[in-house]
Amino acid sequence: MLKKALLFKFSLLLVSMLFLQNSGAQDCTQWGLPEGAKARLGKGHINEMQYSPDGTVLAVASSIGIWLYDAAPYKEVALLTGRYDVMSVSFSPDGRMLASADWNGTIRLWDVATGTHKKTLSGHTNLVTSVSFSPDGRTLASTSWDGTVLLWELAPSANTTPR
Repeated sequence: MLKKALLFKFSLLLVSMLFLQNSGAQDCTQWGLPEGAKARLGKGHINEMQYSPDGTVLAVASSIGIWLYDAAPYKEVALLTGRYDVMSVSFSPDGRMLASADWNGTIRLWDVATGTHKKTLSGHTNLVTSVSFSPDGRTLASTSWDGTVLLWELAPSANTTPR
């Protein structure tokens, strides 16, 4: 009886290793899409996503970085990476800049067209959970597990500092 139980557990473990080891969002397209779904995107743990203001780019914040997709065919365009998980993303109103909230308490500003990192904003003392541009694009708001909301001035000629 003990041999049967061990054999069953071993078989279950083997099946799990063979069929479930690559079952993240990026690998289960072979199983098909739910009815009404157009595509399955993302790799790693997904925290948030947002479309650009003109709807042409989809940014997906994940544990790996920020995946940028061309929203028409949903093809991967770029991966923007830093050193930590990305918790939140926000496009500027003109769609040219992307802000990301990082696990390490910083905010990164990215040029969407080139995928280059432009600036890192520091001021929170804990994980940054969310970022959002003002409608005029001149202010960026960020929230953190440190219990604060910081407002960052994004005037082109000024240094970016919390208000």
